[in-house]
Amino acid sequence: MDVLTEIMALLRTKGQLYGRLELTAPFGLEFPGRKGICLIVTRGACLLGVDDQALVPLVGGDFVFLPAPEAYSLRSSPRIRLRAAEEVSAPEAFHRSRLITYGGGGTPTTVIAGCFTFASPEGELLVKHLPPIIHLAASGAHAAPWFQSTLQFIAAEAAQDLPGSLAIVDRLAEVLFVQAMRAHIQASYPAGSQSWLRALADPQIGEALRRMHAEPGRAWTVPELARAASMSRSAFAARFREIVGETPLDHLTQWRMVRAARTMREDRSAKLATIAAAVGYESESSFGKVFRRVMGVSPGRYRRNHGREQESAE
Repeated sequence: MDVLTEIMALLRTKGQLYGRLELTAPFGLEFPGRKGICLIVTRGACLLGVDDQALVPLVGGDFVFLPAPEAYSLRSSPRIRLRAAEEVSAPEAFHRSRLITYGGGGTPTTVIAGCFTFASPEGELLVKHLPPIIHLAASGAHAAPWFQSTLQFIAAEAAQDLPGSLAIVDRLAEVLFVQAMRAHIQASYPAGSQSWLRALADPQIGEALRRMHAEPGRAWTVPELARAASMSRSAFAARFREIVGETPLDHLTQWRMVRAARTMREDRSAKLATIAAAVGYESESSFGKVFRRVMGVSPGRYRRNHGREQESAE
C-alpha cells in the first residue's frame, strides 16, 4: 500500500450536510468555521475569505477544501459588507431545505457547500499538516474531463434532491477530496511551508517517509534513515525538519500512534502488548506513556471509547 492510499484510508470522510447556495451580486456572507468544509462552485464567480488568509478568487468548476477554518466568507467583491449566514437562514432551516438564497439580484453564483467528518479520530493528527486552503482550480493541471463531469453530477444531484442524493454527493465529494490531497502533494510550495504530505514529493525525504510508514515497528535510527535517503546524517536531519516541521523520530512516533489507534479500532480482540510490539515498543507500559502523550488519552480508554462508537454504529 502506498503512503497516500494509507493516509486516505485514515482520512476516510463522511458527509454530514450538503446544501446549495444561490447567490446574486452583490453579496457577502460569512459562515462559522468547523472542520472539513468543502466548497464546489458550479457557476459564476466569487471571492473566498478564510480567517486571515488573502482572498481567493473562485470560478465555476473550482473545488475547495478547508481543513479547519475558524470562519470563512463568500463575497462578490473585496469590500462588500459581510452578513452572517445565520441571519439570512437559521441553521435549522438550512438543515431542512439545504438551500440559502441571498443577494442583490445581479450576476448569479451557485456554490455547493458541505461538511466532512473524518472516520478515524487519529485523522486529526493528519489534518493539522494541511494548509488552511486547498484549492483545485477548474483550469488546473488536474482538470481532466472526469473532474468537471463529477462536479456537474454533484450539482445535478444537489439541485434535484432525489432519494439517495446525499449519499451520491458524499461519495463523489470524497473522490474530489482524494484528488485534492494528491494535488497538494504534487504542488509547488512557497519557501518555509512545512508538511509531511509535501515531503512525499521530495525524492530523498519521501523515500525515508515511505520506509517509516511501511515498517513502523522497526527500530529506525536517524543514520539508517539517512542512508535510505542517500544523504549524510546531518543533511538528512536538517532537510527533514525543514520540509516536515519536526524531527524524523518525532514523526515516526506520531505515525506509530496513528497505526496503533487504527488497530485498536478495527481489531478489538488484539492485545495491547501485541499492538505495542507491532509499532516498535518492547513493553506495554512504555507504549502506553507515548500513546497518552500523543493521543491525549490512555490506550485502554481509547479502546473503550471507540469500541462503544463502533457498537452503536453497528
